[in-house]
Amino acid sequence: MEEFCLRTAQWEPPDAETVSVDMHPPLSPYSNSPPLPRTRSGSVPSPMDVDAGPASLHPAVAPTWTPFKKAASPSKPSNTPKDNSTSSTSKLPPLRISTKGWDIAEMCRTYSSFQEVPRLSALKGTDVLLEALDEYEKDGIPLIIDNWQHHPKWPADVFSIDWLLRTAGEEEIHVRNVHDRKDHSMVLSEFVKSSRSQSYYAAPGELQRLYWKDADCPPAWRDWLLTSGAIPSRVLPCSPDDYLGYLTHSESVESLLCYMGIGDTYTAAHKDLCASSGHNLMCFAEDGGSSYWFMTAADDAPKVAEYFHTQLRQELDWETHFTTIDELGRAPFTVYVAQQKVGDLVMVPPRSCHQVVNHGGLAMKTSWSRMTLNNLITALRYELPIYRRVCRPEQYRTKTILYRSMLRLTEQLSLAVPETNLPDLQQIGDRAVSLGPEDDIFRLNNPEAFLDYPDSPTSPGSPTITVQPLDRTMCALKLKKLVELFDQVLHEEYAVCHADFDHVIRPDTGNSATGWGITTGPLLTDDNDAVVPSSPSKFRARERAAACNLACDFCGADIFQSFFECKVCRRPGDDPAAQVGDGLLVCPACYVEGRMCNCEDMHPAQCRPFDILLADRNEAAAAVSTVLDDSKRMSKVTKGEVLTLGDLCVFEAACALHKFRHDNANKVSP
Repeated sequence: MEEFCLRTAQWEPPDAETVSVDMHPPLSPYSNSPPLPRTRSGSVPSPMDVDAGPASLHPAVAPTWTPFKKAASPSKPSNTPKDNSTSSTSKLPPLRISTKGWDIAEMCRTYSSFQEVPRLSALKGTDVLLEALDEYEKDGIPLIIDNWQHHPKWPADVFSIDWLLRTAGEEEIHVRNVHDRKDHSMVLSEFVKSSRSQSYYAAPGELQRLYWKDADCPPAWRDWLLTSGAIPSRVLPCSPDDYLGYLTHSESVESLLCYMGIGDTYTAAHKDLCASSGHNLMCFAEDGGSSYWFMTAADDAPKVAEYFHTQLRQELDWETHFTTIDELGRAPFTVYVAQQKVGDLVMVPPRSCHQVVNHGGLAMKTSWSRMTLNNLITALRYELPIYRRVCRPEQYRTKTILYRSMLRLTEQLSLAVPETNLPDLQQIGDRAVSLGPEDDIFRLNNPEAFLDYPDSPTSPGSPTITVQPLDRTMCALKLKKLVELFDQVLHEEYAVCHADFDHVIRPDTGNSATGWGITTGPLLTDDNDAVVPSSPSKFRARERAAACNLACDFCGADIFQSFFECKVCRRPGDDPAAQVGDGLLVCPACYVEGRMCNCEDMHPAQCRPFDILLADRNEAAAAVSTVLDDSKRMSKVTKGEVLTLGDLCVFEAACALHKFRHDNANKVSP
């Protein structure tokens, strides 16, 4: 569909030195910005700056226009980023950090809270690695799997600066000046030349030190990662347990990115997006280049946030504060420290606060995030409420991931067949090969099959198809958890008068009746919009599969189903013939907190008819009940029972408030 965007002037949060924060409650630097960029067929960009996660957007100019009604509030941090560009030596930016003289062993001797990150060699064997990964996921303690550069499948010829310059040296890239946090465009070869000409340690008065962040991963690197069979498949992006891969093509988020910089370039303290699990592999380095990591355990997230609030007077989830060694050393929780070198794969637990500082010569890393079922649960219960409080854009669209995952696992259970009835793979051939669940039409039709990447005698490192009977019980147990989570979402998004609302995605009974469905990636057909299914029951109806990529224009929360909209308070010059979802949007939680447009005339709407979501929920519950025993079966839920699924029915409360305001709009207060 046609893209549209309500915000043209964009900006990034101010540097930590410019923020004077009243922590009761904290006010985000994003809270007065105009509506977020939004498309019907693309993801909402996030202004977050992370070292392992999706590409970030850091505009540099504060907006001059806002459609939101101003309300009394505690003193706010300035919306204008600090301008460090000056020719006067008296106003030179301060020296923020230097790794000169850093030593991990000395740090641990100096600070009792410091502890070295546990390490495990990649050469120990598959069983040892899998056992260590189980322990890592259970304990939430950072882990480094090292010595990958000594693995027989390590591509030393491809993981090199010479290869990168030879294949992409003249391509334009976007780099960040870590001193003023402004982005610049330049050719890759010029960036390498400039970095090599600088000292490895930042000097007082230095005006520029460039860091190449959020770069697209070279296809050859991606291919090695996904097809070599070196790194365990369970920690790879788009593995069967990575629910990010269940998003449709238009909803997908790219988390496989690269970073390159010299010493004293850095990423400030942050957590990976939406409680995802982070992975960071150093691929090459010059002149002993490395990175210092400072990480916390997953369970210490509340302690870390409290320490940032009460002692450092900073908001962790704004990701604007670089934490000094002394600040970390005084922390009342364990700080896991490590020096990452070539071949080190750093495993970052969900909700782990971590800070990365590069050291020495140029080094390049590739990183990615995964969203497992446990990550999804953690995000919904703990991270999303924080994001709303600090007005941080969500980026990963957690509720949508939950919904797509529920649909996919329901499909798998419904299509599972006995081992003796598996399809003849000789007749499928190369058409079944794919690098991600979102592009894998074969897996959609044959959930018993999954891709594996061991070497074959004829084609070393090439992907092969492994077919095993689906573990129906395990799949049903996972689906049961997803349905239970989705029940909470339905409860939050429900309103008794839902049938009266306008919808972004309108029912199309003609398409539904024919059984057509939206694709989730490239298909072997001339029509990339739809495919004819073998039977209508195998695919979601078009309105179920269609993407609806909206976000709250105040707090940045992903709008999965319900919202309030004003089609009047938009930027002058916008198309007056706005459709549902084209206007100024706020989420139900913002609406009940008093956030609204200038004209105060917002109306409730939903992305799709609520009956579709309820039917999908009940179909998933029925699939669970066909597999599990009576004690674990799930019952059907009617619309009348949705309000009993939880304690907090936000949209229903917001609609009641909207009715109250509407009924009293013309009344005069005494």
